[in-house]
Amino acid sequence: MNRRHWMMLSGAAAAAGKASAQAQQGSPAAVEETPDKFLLNDYRPQSIYKIPTTEVLKAKYPIVDAHCHGVRAPRQVADMVKLMDAVGVERTVVFTGASTPEKFTEIRQLYAAYPGRFDLWCSFDLTGVHEPGFGPGAVKALEECHRLGALGVGEISDKGRGFASGAPGSASAAPAGGYPGRGSAFFPPATGPAGPHPDDPRMDALWDRCSQLGMPVNVHVSDPIWSYQPMDRTNDGLMNGYTWMIKVTPGMLGHNELIESLERAVARHRQTTFIACHLMNLDYDLARLGQILDRNPNLFADISARFGELAPIPRFVARFLRKYQDRVLYGTDMGYSQRMFSVTFRILETADEHFYNHEFFNYHWPLHGFGLPDGVLKKLYGDNARAIFGRAQRGA
Repeated sequence: MNRRHWMMLSGAAAAAGKASAQAQQGSPAAVEETPDKFLLNDYRPQSIYKIPTTEVLKAKYPIVDAHCHGVRAPRQVADMVKLMDAVGVERTVVFTGASTPEKFTEIRQLYAAYPGRFDLWCSFDLTGVHEPGFGPGAVKALEECHRLGALGVGEISDKGRGFASGAPGSASAAPAGGYPGRGSAFFPPATGPAGPHPDDPRMDALWDRCSQLGMPVNVHVSDPIWSYQPMDRTNDGLMNGYTWMIKVTPGMLGHNELIESLERAVARHRQTTFIACHLMNLDYDLARLGQILDRNPNLFADISARFGELAPIPRFVARFLRKYQDRVLYGTDMGYSQRMFSVTFRILETADEHFYNHEFFNYHWPLHGFGLPDGVLKKLYGDNARAIFGRAQRGA
């Protein structure tokens, strides 16, 4: 379950819990709200500005969604394809999380009825990564998954304690090292030896084999900066950051160290195509991300699940996307729905100002559209993904 899904579910649970408590205490469900009584977490401002609003139901250009975790039932796949047709998604990259040929084969059957609509990616089998002789078995599993149709690797995640094996969703979907905030979804607790980080020599053979097989790799390092900052009145993204806060403990890498670890791996493996998902979690420092992209022509970034973090600074983001229009990919990572797609299209395509979307973005700040020009939109929505994936495969 991704962050956005979890927030929606936890928000509903919290609301239900509050209503139940009121009922048990015999207090009325509706109480007068005054600033001295409601919680900051319940703050839901509504824009008062009488300005144009735009609803975008279908993307302006055909989309390749470069970041999706898919579904787990045949009927859901059929519904997903219908929605893809409606909103303009030509093809979706699905991170299956499968690290073994057997698991990949099982998941592949779900999507078999829709050839050409899904690119299925696998994960790494890091079983025995701490044992002598690790490596050949992991490479063999990768090769077999590729033979069965895996076109890339990802999303693999390191939030401080390295990549792991056996976590749901990817080689390390579990945000190990997470420090429980209010309703934190972090699992499991940080136990056992830390896994390898991106620049660990134990990963070298896997990165190199991805290049040889023409498989791009989607890597998640760190998390939004607000999750690491002090949880006090100065934290600009407090309401979301508190839910996902990370306490860096001994043996963990911090925010900056994780970014540096990934860049070292990217620089050491120039023939491997890396995609740093969520803009490498440098959505707050796009100038630094640009410098990293400048130094590493084999590195790209997807914009998935960071629309809420970018929309408060639309002019700066628009300039960044114009400058790096060949290096950024559209991705969602928020679960498929018409409303989800519409809000991402509105942010990317329109010049709408000062609107909110608390359903998907658990921040207090207003959002603004980037108003991207057609040429940039076309690349971001699909041309870049097609070109990047094609180059990786031709290099195999």
